[in-house]
Amino acid sequence: MTRDLMKLPAIALLALAAACGGGDEQAASTDTAAQGTETAAAPAPATDASAPAPAPATGSGTVHDVKMVTTQNGAAGQFEPAAITVKRGDRIRWTMADGTAPHNVSFSLAQGNPAGFTPPADSPLYTTAGQNFEVPADWAPGTYNYVCMPHAGMGMRGTITVTE
Repeated sequence: MTRDLMKLPAIALLALAAACGGGDEQAASTDTAAQGTETAAAPAPATDASAPAPAPATGSGTVHDVKMVTTQNGAAGQFEPAAITVKRGDRIRWTMADGTAPHNVSFSLAQGNPAGFTPPADSPLYTTAGQNFEVPADWAPGTYNYVCMPHAGMGMRGTITVTE
């Protein structure tokens, strides 16, 4: 009987350890599942601490979509379409087509914009398919140029013609 009494504390400790361990695994599993769902639902835009935050879009007209497409195995890219015509008050949305190479939208580095044009803040560098940047075309009628900073030298340029 003494031998049986000596086994009881060991059995109790094993039962307690099993009960505590199972709860933690279940909690950890639930946390991981919640994180996975959160991540898959909406990819967060890539951020660059040195880049200014993009201004919120305020236009209420038509949204014109432009894709940022990687070409030449990541060595270059293009905007599709490269030239668009919009009405003043419309919005332009650039969307990453793939995550092969980083792209952004920069009016500040483009040349040939109308005198007095105050460009919107450059977008961050995007690296994940589906990330996007949107601005209202609330500019005076004219033609506005923009580039992708990493690929400007390889010809990744676009134009927006604004009409009344």
